[in-house]
Amino acid sequence: MSAGTVQAADRMLQGLAAYTCGVKPEATLSTQRICKSAVMDTLAVALGALPHPAAQVARKYARHAQVSHGATLWGSGETVTAEAAALANGVPLRGYDYNDLYMGRSGGHPSDIIPGLLALAEWRGLPGARLLDAIAIGYEVTISLFDVIEMHAKGWDYPTLVGLGATCACARLLALDAAQTREAIAICAITNFVSDEVESGELNARGDLTMWKRFNGGDAVRHAIYACLLAECGAEGAVRPFEGKTAFLSKVAAMLEPLEALHEKLAACRFDGRVNDAVFKRWPVGSRAQSAIQAALEARQDVKDVWAIQRIRVSTDEQAYQHFVARRADPWHPISRETADHSMPYVVAAAILDGHIKTSSFDPAIVVEPRRQQFMNDKLAVEIAAELSGGARTGFLTRVEIIDADGAQQVGEAKAPPGHTKQPFSDKDFEEKLIENVAPLFGPEHALALATAVWRMEKLPDCGTLSALLVLNDTTCIEPDPGAHKTREK
Repeated sequence: MSAGTVQAADRMLQGLAAYTCGVKPEATLSTQRICKSAVMDTLAVALGALPHPAAQVARKYARHAQVSHGATLWGSGETVTAEAAALANGVPLRGYDYNDLYMGRSGGHPSDIIPGLLALAEWRGLPGARLLDAIAIGYEVTISLFDVIEMHAKGWDYPTLVGLGATCACARLLALDAAQTREAIAICAITNFVSDEVESGELNARGDLTMWKRFNGGDAVRHAIYACLLAECGAEGAVRPFEGKTAFLSKVAAMLEPLEALHEKLAACRFDGRVNDAVFKRWPVGSRAQSAIQAALEARQDVKDVWAIQRIRVSTDEQAYQHFVARRADPWHPISRETADHSMPYVVAAAILDGHIKTSSFDPAIVVEPRRQQFMNDKLAVEIAAELSGGARTGFLTRVEIIDADGAQQVGEAKAPPGHTKQPFSDKDFEEKLIENVAPLFGPEHALALATAVWRMEKLPDCGTLSALLVLNDTTCIEPDPGAHKTREK
């Protein structure tokens, strides 16, 4: 190629940048409500998981990036760079596999973008309405990419796509111009490829899945902020990051027809309200087990003595079986939190025995209780049911049948679980989830005040007002290391 020769434009890059700068989310009450609901769900999950070991490690790391004017570390209240806050606040969001989900050709957690966007908005002193606009754009791009690009076939994980959606959302929030937005996307597209190895099922020495599973979503969003700030300063990315010879689209699986439909959407700047397509979780396990928990709780209602149950038969969606049984080393003998919350036998048994599923259901001491493990092994069978195998579209349906001590059959029918698009959460459901998870650390009055602030987000002149509500007066409940304790004045 001779000097001065211009390469053909990268259609995907041009389309994403133009879309980010030009699309106008519909200012409908529905879109606004679900964006605020996504924030509330994110805060419920992340604040409730602030004591999680991975969250403690992330905050410890973020303290290397303390600044006098920055973004708040949730729980501790220290201020750090927006990039460090995006990572540290994003880790507890993934602590208990409790945040939202969307599954298309790829599946992942679009709410991963929210901690980073709030950090950026707080740092720049931006209003709540700007943040909600950026969240809508981030969900729109991320979910659209999930529908078009299949990551797992070539060994990549969902944060690769979340990083792109987050870059578009951050560029929108910062009001980058078209040229800066192109460069930010171009930087992220070739530098944020995330391996799927964390989903391999390999266990560490403690018998857990790798801690990095809790980090990789927040790390992708951290990378998105980094890309946008670089572009804002004048840094340039690859010329053809998606369509070049060794670029993004050469490393993933993308069929021509869906890809063309995405190009058309981007060119038309069409907003489809994709945030409404996210699935939320009522219980702190993966989405593929939500229907199973619902069915187990229903089936146990008329059982007088759960320990005297004779048999339990679990008939489930094929994808749920693969994820919660077939891929696990020994799902009938979990030995840790993460081997338990990724075990269909344990999840169903715990729901039946306890009448609930909470984060405490997976405390290691409870998981390895001999009587509980014996119950699960002696009485519970799991099988694939072809008629229930509709995948994410139907809610990973599962039916639970119990034969009680008297020989009577009690059935929990296969239904889409709470939070699925077929049984969506109400405003009250989101509030109850927030209070259930936040009140034990912050107190019920504080949790209610936080819920009120989220419902009024579009009226907040500065997102720092919201961040101020995410700080504990006494951090001893989330920081067992005495050197990290910090008591704040009221």
